[in-house]
Amino acid sequence: MIVLKVIILLFSLVLHELAHGYMALFCGDKTAKYSGRLSLNPLKHLDPIGALVPIFMLLSGSNFIIGWAKPVPVNYFAFRNGRVGEFLVSIAGVLTNYLLMILGAILIKYGIIPFNDISIYFIIINMALGTFNLLPIPPLDGSRVIASFLNDENRIKVFTLDTYGILFIIVLSYFGILSKMMSPIYNILVRFIDLIIRS
Repeated sequence: MIVLKVIILLFSLVLHELAHGYMALFCGDKTAKYSGRLSLNPLKHLDPIGALVPIFMLLSGSNFIIGWAKPVPVNYFAFRNGRVGEFLVSIAGVLTNYLLMILGAILIKYGIIPFNDISIYFIIINMALGTFNLLPIPPLDGSRVIASFLNDENRIKVFTLDTYGILFIIVLSYFGILSKMMSPIYNILVRFIDLIIRS
């Protein structure tokens, strides 16, 4: 069971990063392509700490799981559509996780996959990854979405907070504040998924 959960987590993380890379390519930036990051090979995207943290959380029986992959390199100056491209690339990963979540619910609804712990975990992990990355804390995607609407000066300030943001996230997670921040979004998404499966 643990092995399957780790595989699902890695698969979801890889697709999240691939979404960023392919959206960047669509918007004119080939950095991810030339860096070999447009690959389904999880080793290309693995962040050692980001992969170990959720595994330890799974082994400890934690109900709340966070994890992250190595961010796809992006050259914002290469986008044909400027800030629009920045917004699209920033939101692509979150939308991919939410689409995977919805896909899982639809497959359960029509009996294509069984309603069991693994299928529910697939939905929950993508719900968690999408919601976690949507938080407006650097370097998460939510902060990049906001930055795409800011002027250059404030946008740079957001980027400089990345290192502190990671420490902030760890502290929030340790004290259980992170899960409370995400709970309102979770509650809405759970009702939405329940509606899909039971309708």
